[in-house]
Amino acid sequence: MKAGFKLSVGAILAGVAVFGIAGPGSAQAKPTVVIMPSQYFSATSESADNLTKGIAQQFESQGYSVMGADKASDTFKSMGLDMSRHYADSVALKFGRQAGANLVVYPRLLAVGLPGAGRENTILQPNAVTLVRVLNTKTGGPIYCRQVGHEFSNAEAGTETATKDTFNLPQPVANATAQDVLSVYFHTVANSRLERRR
Repeated sequence: MKAGFKLSVGAILAGVAVFGIAGPGSAQAKPTVVIMPSQYFSATSESADNLTKGIAQQFESQGYSVMGADKASDTFKSMGLDMSRHYADSVALKFGRQAGANLVVYPRLLAVGLPGAGRENTILQPNAVTLVRVLNTKTGGPIYCRQVGHEFSNAEAGTETATKDTFNLPQPVANATAQDVLSVYFHTVANSRLERRR
């Protein structure tokens, strides 16, 4: 009886190996991601480029397959898109589908600099105001949207990057901004049905 039981268990395990039946601990493949070049408004193109790199780094560190920046840039240009114009989700979806990705990340660097107003006698620190939307290109629906004002110090930015009216985001600050705006995504949306729905 015991021998028969062992044989049955062995047969089941063999079937799992042959047919690839996923067990509870099996990891599912992550969706492919394409990141639209970060659009920028009250910010510099260098800051926007660094933000795009920071966002790519965040997804790559979580095991996602991120399409190359050259592919994203070529797709952006082929669609005749403007780096300083807001677009509807339908445009971002078209971009993602044309690139052949499962998910499209649409970042916008709205402003980099000192807040417009603050309490008297307070020392204001510059902010990187960033809006990110993530859409599933298969379902056509948005799965994430978050805007943050990531505060950083003049020391972090480096005195050589700031003028009276303009701040640039060096790569370390851009990375921290990307981590800030995407932190909720990786805790609540990653590996969810919203991501995996085709």
